[in-house]
Amino acid sequence: MAPRDPEAKRRALLEAALAEFAEHGIAGARVDRLAGRAGCSAGLVYTYFGSKEELFTAVFDQVVVQAAEQMPISPEDLPEYAGALFDGQTAHPDVMRLATWHRLEQRGDRPAIEAITRSNQAKVDAIEQAQREGKLSTRFTAPELLMLTINTASMWALQSPEISDLGPREHAARRATVVEAVRRLVEP
Repeated sequence: MAPRDPEAKRRALLEAALAEFAEHGIAGARVDRLAGRAGCSAGLVYTYFGSKEELFTAVFDQVVVQAAEQMPISPEDLPEYAGALFDGQTAHPDVMRLATWHRLEQRGDRPAIEAITRSNQAKVDAIEQAQREGKLSTRFTAPELLMLTINTASMWALQSPEISDLGPREHAARRATVVEAVRRLVEP
């Protein structure tokens, strides 16, 4: 008999949940379907996470932490940070779908997801420091620069195909547009 590996089951559930939530959102996701993807029972979802909503929060936390680790912000080079975000969004459209479901389905009365709050505050703090040092424009506040950078990086990923597929633009050209737009936003 193979030894039990609870951490491997937990990771399998998180991976299966990312796919399930990206495809169906919170309301449309089915615990039995995602448990099947993970190769375990639906009851294990509740054992590890308590509820479908708590599982969604765990998946979203994991995605935020991974993104922060894989694409650390460099306030001195926000244009390249935007380019890295664009690359990540292009390579992982399931994460962008998950973020869209989060925006659509998370009610305002739910507590903020701590990983997102921490990540965004660290980014704002780093941008503010770079602004004080004269490395970034002060035309916009640090939170505004962060949102402008993120939204510029996401401009194709967040649009419907009818808009985002206008013209034969390849990845490199779109990335260059993102980087240049953010460069112009942040230059002192």
